[in-house]
Amino acid sequence: MSENDILLPQLDSDLLRSFLAVAKAGSVSGGAGRLFRTQSAVSLQVQKLEEIVAQQLFDRHGRGVSLTAHGEQLLPIARQVVEALDQAVIAMRAPDGKGEIRLGMPEEYSDTLLPAILADFSQEQPGTRVLLRCGSSVEFPSALAADELDIALHAPENVAADDIVVHREAAIWAGSAFHEIEHRRPLPVALFDRACWWRERCLDLLQKADLNYEIVCTSESVAGIRAAISAGFAVGVLPQSAFTDRVRQLPDVTLPQLGETALVLTRSPAAPTRLADSLTAIITKTLRALEPRA
Repeated sequence: MSENDILLPQLDSDLLRSFLAVAKAGSVSGGAGRLFRTQSAVSLQVQKLEEIVAQQLFDRHGRGVSLTAHGEQLLPIARQVVEALDQAVIAMRAPDGKGEIRLGMPEEYSDTLLPAILADFSQEQPGTRVLLRCGSSVEFPSALAADELDIALHAPENVAADDIVVHREAAIWAGSAFHEIEHRRPLPVALFDRACWWRERCLDLLQKADLNYEIVCTSESVAGIRAAISAGFAVGVLPQSAFTDRVRQLPDVTLPQLGETALVLTRSPAAPTRLADSLTAIITKTLRALEPRA
């Protein structure tokens, strides 16, 4: 250790975190909000950091703060240090056997719920590999039975004894937000073109309602059905969570009521217990957050 190492004041990573938060927010109050600290506490930390480096790091003005030239110089260094420390904690906290888990998820949730689920799981089980299969709910029971999946979120026609019901969602007749075609006869309808109990239920209900309809579009994916609906080419059935701002619920009372569908979690008996427990809890929490509060 050199004499300079002893004499130089030491930088605290907590000071660098406050510096980064203020720089990103463009104000001390905004930085304090990001850190869940008081404005005065963060202001004191920035002041202490400036005293340690013997440079002014921010220009103060009425609208907030902006980095000085010295602040710009410190910024990439602070980011590198904080990132390195965070990665060290993640690496040290990770279990020796990182493991992997195979998850089946309906494709309609792949761009809505899935990112939040994966983000929480990566924090809780850092380093674990997730083998993801996005597809149709109808595929997952056989995949579980064949030991191709450890856990699956799906909407079965009938809930089994081992299934965990995590959400119930209405199946809704949907039409384009920009076109009104629901009064046409024959009614243009978009349906899945694969073996699917929802397809069979829709066809059965349409026939029982004695409704004049015509299947004008079929698709293997929810994305294809949703595209046909949003374009005003057809009406179709979607879960509420698959709606976008280009799709609206149809008010037409002549259309048959579809009822609710149960979204369940099914686990393979051979699933790794620790990872499956963690993923089950995260998926359950994410899905139940969708339920309206009483």
